[in-house]
Amino acid sequence: MRSGDHLEAAKKAGYKDTHTLRNQACKLRRECADEITDELHRNFAEIAPRALNILSDLAENAESESVRLGATRDLLDRAGFRPVDRHEIVKEKSVEELNAQLVSLVGENGAEMLISAFRSRRSISGPELTK
Repeated sequence: MRSGDHLEAAKKAGYKDTHTLRNQACKLRRECADEITDELHRNFAEIAPRALNILSDLAENAESESVRLGATRDLLDRAGFRPVDRHEIVKEKSVEELNAQLVSLVGENGAEMLISAFRSRRSISGPELTK
């Protein structure tokens, strides 16, 4: 039964429509939770290509600019290119971790050059930046 209505599914499965039907249906839903989840995943996997085509079509051809923008954002989000949440950016790092990251990005010489250029522009209070 694909309606999502556990009472209707229980009736169609042959359970009598009595005052205990709701309890029986809820019990069956709990007992079959894994199978229901598997079926839902199969259903979504079947419709995903069509949904992707619809979103792509909207992103390219919708008359409304806001619809095109929304569809484009949805496509990018689902592809893993969602905007960075500010909470993801804020992470306290030690001076050593920051220095190591800088060296990995620009190399030893580049890191030394950037740090000395930074020092010459302003005085630093707090932990000393070193390689």
